[in-house]
Amino acid sequence: MLIPPTLTAKDQVRIIAPSGIVPSKGIDAAIKTLESWGLKVSLGKNVFNKSSVFAGSDAQRLQDFQEAINEEEVKFILCARGGYGLTRYIDLLNLKALKKSPKWVVGFSDITAFLLKAEKNNIVSIHGPMATSFARKGANKSIDQLHRLLFEGKSVIESTKPQLKIGKAQGRLVGGNLALLCESIGTEAEIDTDNKILIIEDIGEYYYRIDRMLNQLARAKKLDNLKGLVIGSFSNLLRGEVKFTESVIDIIERLTNKANYPIAALMPIGHEPENYPFVHGAEYRLDVAKEFAQLKLMTKLG
Repeated sequence: MLIPPTLTAKDQVRIIAPSGIVPSKGIDAAIKTLESWGLKVSLGKNVFNKSSVFAGSDAQRLQDFQEAINEEEVKFILCARGGYGLTRYIDLLNLKALKKSPKWVVGFSDITAFLLKAEKNNIVSIHGPMATSFARKGANKSIDQLHRLLFEGKSVIESTKPQLKIGKAQGRLVGGNLALLCESIGTEAEIDTDNKILIIEDIGEYYYRIDRMLNQLARAKKLDNLKGLVIGSFSNLLRGEVKFTESVIDIIERLTNKANYPIAALMPIGHEPENYPFVHGAEYRLDVAKEFAQLKLMTKLG
């Protein structure tokens, strides 16, 4: 497992836009906060470009991502936002320089595609707040946790809501956006869930599509050999004209009714302002009680 060093003051962070269009003032709060951390902020050449729904053409977005990976002085790559578009060119992204000199790459949502590609290459990365997240009301705790993770190498995520299946587990933590996990199946970056703790989250989907995607994971045996399952936030879901009556919890309970691994619910991971960062591909301990769940980073960083 290739682990980047924790950050120190005066390290350089590069903000890139691998997917959707970035509002002109959308990353101002991030730049201000990153500079307050002592970091030197630089921007990809094409961050504010526009092409259809994308932050520039596929070639432009690939160029910015590749340059950030290749430039030795860049120690931390922060994705500006998700949206859609990374999978249009992800297979062209060369991780050779990242293998030689690992650096932190942080993002979620559409950036799940990169997290999976990095994990396939035995490189850890961070599922966590992006540049446009810094200005969101209620995101302060998540941003503080990102700072703690990057500079101190510590990560603890908790839920005090009712849980699904009590138990304890330890394993490599993988996952992210459900749609991107399903999209990876059959590709060179297909998610491997065997003996791992899996995290799932999503936004803006119809309930029947969530059901279809979770069924796809089940049919592909991605839920069979888990160490544990963590359910993050499923935000702004749609019932449809003919209402789908099962909740996300109902669907998961039906698909995992024979599972013997712990299942945590309502963890603050996903598209809500409280989106606590975790090290994708690192070792975590999962503890699930009746009304409490905790994920704790066990891999030593730094």
